[in-house]
Amino acid sequence: MKCITEKKLFFKKTNCWFADEPFDVKDCDAVFFYATKKDVSTTNFYKKESPTLVIDLTKDLDTIFGKMKKKSCRYLIKRGQREGIKVEWNRHHHEFQLLYNRFSRSKRFSGFSGHIKDYMGHSTLFTASLDEELLAGILTIEDERHIRWLLGCSKRLEVNKEKMALVGAANRLLIWEAIQYAHRRGLVEFDFGGYYTGGDQNDPRNNINRFKESFGGEFRTYYNYTKYYSLVYKWAKSVL
Repeated sequence: MKCITEKKLFFKKTNCWFADEPFDVKDCDAVFFYATKKDVSTTNFYKKESPTLVIDLTKDLDTIFGKMKKKSCRYLIKRGQREGIKVEWNRHHHEFQLLYNRFSRSKRFSGFSGHIKDYMGHSTLFTASLDEELLAGILTIEDERHIRWLLGCSKRLEVNKEKMALVGAANRLLIWEAIQYAHRRGLVEFDFGGYYTGGDQNDPRNNINRFKESFGGEFRTYYNYTKYYSLVYKWAKSVL
């Protein structure tokens, strides 16, 4: 399990990942549990299902790679390797945050409000570059057993059609390198950080689903739990 306490303005909140079940946390205004394993019936916490895709890292890498889709994943990983795309970890924090904020504005969702470096020690940043140009990146959160895709972005929306194919290759190679990194560390699960289960076929999250599905993961349902200890913080969060 991994818990991180953040301070913002006058408030303090705690985020916990990979717990078996929710529990009370002292000295904070609210606690948020993500990717919680058990479905617990409780009146003290607000519960929400959190479907996702995961890769079983206890399997060998050849088996994991072999389950990925040939054309939409394995081919692009190999192309990224042939093109010389370079994947690094725990570098380019500032560049990643700038790219993520531009990407999120283009996709019309809120940018990352914190600072990437504040998460170091709790997470790993993977970036993919070609000729010193940052093409894509993902920030993961991890504990001693799990690794979860927390944030991701790319230059897909900023480049021409020809270069877009390279960005696609960079995105696949990036995930594959993160999987290998986690496998070497002896972690047991790579979590893709969510899966859209709504029925709207025009929702853009369906495209993200197809990207994640190409890696051959297994469907799981985890749970998110929330508890507010401060009604003032709950009100402030709803209006900010």
